[in-house]
Amino acid sequence: MTLYTSVLWFYALMATLIFGAGVYETLVVHPAWSRKLPESLRGFVGTPVSRMNFSAFWVPVNPLYSLSALAALGLALRAGNLGAALIVSTVCAIAAVVWTFLYFRPIIERFLETGGGNTPPERLQIVAHRWVRLNRIRVGLTTISWWGALSALATQG
Repeated sequence: MTLYTSVLWFYALMATLIFGAGVYETLVVHPAWSRKLPESLRGFVGTPVSRMNFSAFWVPVNPLYSLSALAALGLALRAGNLGAALIVSTVCAIAAVVWTFLYFRPIIERFLETGGGNTPPERLQIVAHRWVRLNRIRVGLTTISWWGALSALATQG
């Protein structure tokens, strides 16, 4: 097994992990805090789901995901195995991680730490619903990334 194949396997594993965790959060966690704002957000803080340490998972996994994508792309380029699926996959992975650190993480941390704080309910609803809608796009990016990683792995043999 070549270094490229090993890195591609690792990237596919990371993309699968990110994709699965993102779908779980979208279907289970996000509705729990965003259903009926601000009450649902305040009710969510302190529940067993909210006591999960999301940062303990996402903080190390996101950089590993993006770095493995870049490493797979670099090694594919060096090996002459660069395909469209891997390029699109890497672009989507990097875009999702950068967007996460610049937009999603700061807002969700503020929501979960303060339960909405003193934010007027109307404003809280606007920000939260925008966050949830944009998160669906982010999950779409990770879905494309996952598909591309698996496609590149399948063509690698």
